Amino acid sequence: MRHWKRVVAVLLVAAIALVVEGWAARAQAAFFKSCQYERVPGETGRPPYSLAPTLGLVKVTIRTNRGDLVLTLDRSAAPCAVHSFTYLALKRFYNRTPCPRHTRAILECGAGRPGYHFTPELTGHETYPQGTVALSNTPGLGNTATFFILPTAATLPPTSTIIGKLTAGAAVLDHLSTTEPATIQEVLLG
Repeated sequence: MRHWKRVVAVLLVAAIALVVEGWAARAQAAFFKSCQYERVPGETGRPPYSLAPTLGLVKVTIRTNRGDLVLTLDRSAAPCAVHSFTYLALKRFYNRTPCPRHTRAILECGAGRPGYHFTPELTGHETYPQGTVALSNTPGLGNTATFFILPTAATLPPTSTIIGKLTAGAAVLDHLSTTEPATIQEVLLG
């Protein structure tokens, strides 16, 4: 009789393990996306972990030499791109970097390469209204670390991954895009 109790206990534990494993796999697929960050040969930067959260918004404050820009990044729209941006922000990659392109139409920031790139997350129907925050797409590499913010709406080809929008600091953005080059002092999350 004892032998049967052990067999039943082992079978019960195995069944519970299979159920939990299936639930965990479904939960991972529902809340995370597997991203393919590809290292650039000869560079030392490390890519983020490949699982990117797909839910929620991320508040980002970019402190510049002319004032603060507050962004809201949307993980559901571009989880791999938002994951990469927040990873680099946590590593202080953007701190003390210039915004080399600044015109009335665009403020582009993030000089330097992170040592990896990844495929743009595009629908093919991207539009770029005022306040759009997107990653610049490097031909042949895809997304890297350079991002841009649009002070006004723009008609662009749908090749740049939209990661969020400007939620505060429109006057600072207007000022940055019309004066001398801007510099990012630091990027804060939360």
